[in-house]
Amino acid sequence: MKVRLLILSALFALAFNTPVLSAKRFIIDSHMHSGGNQQWVNDMVRIYREHNAMACVLTSMRDLELIKKAAEDYPDVFIPYGRVRPDDPNAIREIEEFHKAGFVGMKFHSPEKNWDDPKYHQLYRMCEHLGLVMIFHTGISSRGIGHRPSLGSSMRMRPGYLDLIARMCPRAVIQGAHFGNPWYEEAAEVCRWSPNLFFDITGSTLHKLIKLNDLQRFSKILWWQAGEGEETAHTLKGGPDAFEHIVFGTDERPSGLIGNIERFQKFIDANNVPEATREKMWGLTMARILDIDPETHRFRHPRPFPPGTHYAFDPDKFGVK
Repeated sequence: MKVRLLILSALFALAFNTPVLSAKRFIIDSHMHSGGNQQWVNDMVRIYREHNAMACVLTSMRDLELIKKAAEDYPDVFIPYGRVRPDDPNAIREIEEFHKAGFVGMKFHSPEKNWDDPKYHQLYRMCEHLGLVMIFHTGISSRGIGHRPSLGSSMRMRPGYLDLIARMCPRAVIQGAHFGNPWYEEAAEVCRWSPNLFFDITGSTLHKLIKLNDLQRFSKILWWQAGEGEETAHTLKGGPDAFEHIVFGTDERPSGLIGNIERFQKFIDANNVPEATREKMWGLTMARILDIDPETHRFRHPRPFPPGTHYAFDPDKFGVK
């Protein structure tokens, strides 16, 4: 009987273009950039379905239609995020356009001023009003070598600048990319007091610490537990635990998923992260933030929400079990 049900399930999946989800760990890649063509979309579907994974795809305006269609055709894989240049005078309009197209997050990179500069506050307020997750590059930034000058600087993207944004936009969920590499302690202490602030550990960090055999250093940086808030005024009462502020991401091509899974597994093993917390880090935290059902890989409610009606983080429900 079980074999017959499995066969029928597979036939149904093929007929209606839906995946057969295995018992594999549920994964959300919280940091993936659009590849810009249909072959990349096909690679995403093949590789991410194989690993029971979805991806938050950071999309420039030129790829809006491509990723919008991909999210419509393969909603079990693609979670559409926009990407705008914070100093572009059209940034506000582009954010609105992404929202109307059903995108649920927004990526910012390479500001000409510090992340918390008042110049950008209107952008952040807009994202909070639209219920969009905000993801910021934090820490060291790669660069090309050429004759064209740039006003970007890694120093303008220190993780500490997210502190003001998390406090100024209390109903927004904020994600710092790369855990502020190399300012890990700064990133940790900022998120310790902000339950709406999370970090991924993409980029060179895990490569570096695996090479140095120093992955366990994060146990000293992410040191607190939610329960300590019941006993001391120096930890936020009600949590989350320190490692719950970390979410999985790749920031690589689709083929990089496997290597990133292996490195992330080494990271959580080296720091003896409890099993329940691991599942949150792999995907359940992002599923909760984005209102996604891990069983079906679908949004529980269709997007876009009307402006001002959806909040990724509700302070009124903080601490409510």
